[in-house]
This record gives sequence, structure tokens and C-alpha cells, in this order.
Amino acid sequence: MTLLTIGYGTWPAKVRLTSMIDCLRVAGVKWLIDIRHSPCASNPRSSGIYGERVWHLHAGDAGIEAALRQAGIDYRWYVELGNPQKNDSEMRILRDHLKSGDARWPVNRGLNLLRELLAATNSPVAVMCACADHRRCHRSVIAAAAVQRRPGTGRPVRARGAAGA
Repeated sequence: MTLLTIGYGTWPAKVRLTSMIDCLRVAGVKWLIDIRHSPCASNPRSSGIYGERVWHLHAGDAGIEAALRQAGIDYRWYVELGNPQKNDSEMRILRDHLKSGDARWPVNRGLNLLRELLAATNSPVAVMCACADHRRCHRSVIAAAAVQRRPGTGRPVRARGAAGA
């Protein structure tokens, strides 16, 4: 079992989704777990900066899920693994919830879902968030907790030769 992390924050919008898919393919990832708290557009009716993009979750055969499916990568959104407090740069609330292990907190339920998936596959699994720097993103905290609760490896997916990397 290999658990990887990926973030797309610095990739130019024009190549963001294709670069992500290229990186996932190079790493052999068969499952992408989206741990963004809000994977949909902030304003789906807007064509501006907060409008729908191909890396957002869309209904039907559009967006990130459809693109990944075409690339042979399964997609799941685990909202439970989203950072519960975006204004907590130290991630104290998230860390406290993880430390407790209490199933009342969504993050612990989400880790149980992730653990079940990791146990059911021999293929690499990646957790994804929008943040560019995995060291300052909650995905590193989630990956560390998942590895601690289920021994394996965790490392960031690097954009090897991907456009905009």
C-alpha cells in the first residue's frame, strides 16, 4: 500500500488538470481521494475567477471525476477529511480531532473510510488538496495520520516534467 499526496496550487489553470493526471499516472495512482473541503465552484453561474473549472467536482460527465475516470483513475470525495477550520493555520482543531480518535469527529470517520480503501487495494492511492505546499496543507496531516493508523508509506507526488511544475 502506498499513500501519496498531491496539490495543484501552483500549476497554471490551463494545464492544471492534465498536469495532475500526468503526475498521478507516472506514480501509478489508481485512486484519487479529494480532501478539499469545497471541491465545487464557489459560484457555478459565474464565468469569472470563482466559476466552474475542469478540476472542480461537477454533476454528470464533466469535471475532475469524469477526466480521472477517462484516465483510468477512480475518484472519491471524502468531505470528512477536509480541514474543519480554514482560518486555523496551525491546524489545531484538526490535530485535536485526530488525536482524540473519537468517531464523533468527521476526520476520524474519514480516516476509517480511507483505511478501508487502502486495505482493499494494492494500487497507490493519492489524497489531493488545492494547496501548493504539502508541508503547510492539511493533506500532510491527514496522510501522516493515515500512515500512523495503517502502516505504509506516504510521500508527495512531484510534478516530474509536467507543464507548469
